[in-house]
Amino acid sequence: MKNGFRVVDADAHFYEPEDIWDKYVEPAYYDRRPIVTGRLGNSILQYETTPQHTAFNSQALWSLMEEKFGDSWREGWTLESRLRDMDREGWDVQVCLPTSGGRGIGDKDIGFASAMARAYNNWAHDFCSGAPGRLKYTAQVPRNDITAMVTETRRSVDTLGAVSIMLPQADPEKMWHHADYDTMWATVQDLDIPLSVHGEGCSSGQPLVNARYHGGLHFFVAMEEAMGFPFENMTSLAHFIYSGLLDRFPQLRLLLLESKAGWVPFWLDRLEEYGHGRKAVFFDSHRPQLTAQEYFLRQCAVAADADEPSVKYVVDYLGDDTIVFNTDYPHPDALGAAEPLKRMMAQPIPEDSKRKILWDNSVKAYGKRLVAGNPLA
Repeated sequence: MKNGFRVVDADAHFYEPEDIWDKYVEPAYYDRRPIVTGRLGNSILQYETTPQHTAFNSQALWSLMEEKFGDSWREGWTLESRLRDMDREGWDVQVCLPTSGGRGIGDKDIGFASAMARAYNNWAHDFCSGAPGRLKYTAQVPRNDITAMVTETRRSVDTLGAVSIMLPQADPEKMWHHADYDTMWATVQDLDIPLSVHGEGCSSGQPLVNARYHGGLHFFVAMEEAMGFPFENMTSLAHFIYSGLLDRFPQLRLLLLESKAGWVPFWLDRLEEYGHGRKAVFFDSHRPQLTAQEYFLRQCAVAADADEPSVKYVVDYLGDDTIVFNTDYPHPDALGAAEPLKRMMAQPIPEDSKRKILWDNSVKAYGKRLVAGNPLA
């Protein structure tokens, strides 16, 4: 709590330990486990068989990590260091997403993909169990088999206490509106959790919108990173609205993360224009039952960066019921731990809006599991 405000960090991240796969991959798949060779920047896992993403090789990216995160960086991202940061900065609950833990979940061998998802989710559960009222996690599920997706979704939520799942990347031959996915969306709706839509890792299809710059040098890296999250999240939102998925699953919730919020007014207006407005002449199938803004207000939320100058304008356009606070802690391009809450408190919006953004909207988006065990609930 900070200055009388309860605080949920709706989108933070783990830095998984180097021995995660050694300890958590089941014996039947142990010989196929990913081999970790070290940490880049004392943070992101490096793997034996996969080249590191070009962006992560920039020395500038890692140069401020110690200054931003201090003991947490020096101690290797322990539970204790995370809780110290949370206590010092006033973050009451933190939802953690993977950083290097998505290995194998897209493998065509569904047994192996499922084992890798279970390994990650079991580790995340064990880590969060050190502070169950304060740390929550977003689960990962295998991507290429609907039955396996549903099974791991239910296990992660019902047994392990996950508060969300990462929206699975669509099969190139089967996009999200395909009827085969209906059991997945129905399961998520029934469990009362959101789908965490997190940029290029949750693509509705191939190629990724930033693919033309992938693997480039210099400013190409910046372009790829700048586009990957907002453009993919925009595409994902459009897909769920225009395909009729939000009509067919009216209790399904989308939580749009790590892409800022300033694009939302423009994009909803654009989607409305092509769904019901003067450009709807291009809509050659069923039109959405509601306007894009009505869908968003009913079923979506977006994470705003604390230093984002457009937060005020999003509140003016949409109201204050669908924006959540996030830190992106402890990523190298995030604000230092001391900055996000201070910056959000300084936003030129009403105090009641800050209260909703910092707590109420995340509780609504994630559901009752988010605050289970927290004395401030």
